[in-house]
Amino acid sequence: MTHSKYLAGAAALALVAAACSGGSSPEATITTIPTVASTTAAVAETTTTTITSATTTSTIPVPSTTLAPDVPRLPLTGMFAESEGGVTNRPALAVKIDNAPAARRNHSGIAVADVVFEEKVEGGLTRFAVVFHSQDADPVGPIRSGREQDVNLLSSLNEPLFGWSGGNPGVTRLIRASFLVDVGAPSNSGSYYRGPGSAPHNLYSDTASLYALAPADNPGAPSLQFGFLDDGTVFAGDVAKKVSFTIGNVDIGWDWNADEGRYERSQEGTKHVDKTYGQIGAQNVIVLAVDYRQSSIDSNAPEAVVLGEGQASVFSNGEVITGRWQKELAVYNFVLTDDDGNPIKLTPGQTWIELVEVGSPGDPADVTIE
Repeated sequence: MTHSKYLAGAAALALVAAACSGGSSPEATITTIPTVASTTAAVAETTTTTITSATTTSTIPVPSTTLAPDVPRLPLTGMFAESEGGVTNRPALAVKIDNAPAARRNHSGIAVADVVFEEKVEGGLTRFAVVFHSQDADPVGPIRSGREQDVNLLSSLNEPLFGWSGGNPGVTRLIRASFLVDVGAPSNSGSYYRGPGSAPHNLYSDTASLYALAPADNPGAPSLQFGFLDDGTVFAGDVAKKVSFTIGNVDIGWDWNADEGRYERSQEGTKHVDKTYGQIGAQNVIVLAVDYRQSSIDSNAPEAVVLGEGQASVFSNGEVITGRWQKELAVYNFVLTDDDGNPIKLTPGQTWIELVEVGSPGDPADVTIE
């Protein structure tokens, strides 16, 4: 995507935002009521202790299982494809998932997403932008409305499909004028249904149904979003077996599970379990210190400021590297560097990006590490 195309799009978005005012966020009207399978959620408590630590970016050699050099990586996970032709050319699919208390017991599909962004929304709650590409999920939900900040978060994904329940008129115009491809419920009600839970926390779909809405001329797969470690090296920083922080009023924890080779998520002291796919976890957890401001479209909604730069903590392999994040344009990837300015490379696998609020530019994120 060229800079000129981006600037033209940005100008259009600016005009839309200027023309919009705050208001409520109507949800789509869906009437079909199938059933979603259920499993039992485990419960556990997490404890953490604050420490201050230095960091390093060295890598440690491990036995190599490198595939043939012409076998590419999957663009969102950095995993090697099964063969040279094994990288799917379909677009990324981002779906907005509800994280209100009434929705959490029915979370479905989150555990198999390639990338998840967690953002603060009104009422001290958080919401997820869950990005699929290498795997599918059935069902996905509960699905909720979009926010202004989603455009800057997701535009680097090369015109991703955007599944959502709707939004106020200003957000709707913004999304439809952006690089996101609207496959939301208001225009595609037949691809969504009402399932477990009470409205508005009970809207679902699945990745196959949403991918079926992709335009024939879609540009295909996203670009590689992160730098990933070469095969034969591992992520190495300072010990970080537990990490906890708060976004809005939601207490979040990530505990390193060495047997599974990933961090596993909890919120409000309870393990975060996907009703369909089990315990939610990730090989990489990226905590970005960002400012929040009032949305220019919806006076009730906060907006994460993700264009610019700030402090970052990257957790992987039970360790942490601290440094900086930078994102100059909405269509650019996040750039992660350590305290010496060297690129931070991730472990291939799933990644969560947590948008933790700071009080003012330059303040450290309120992150607890053990």
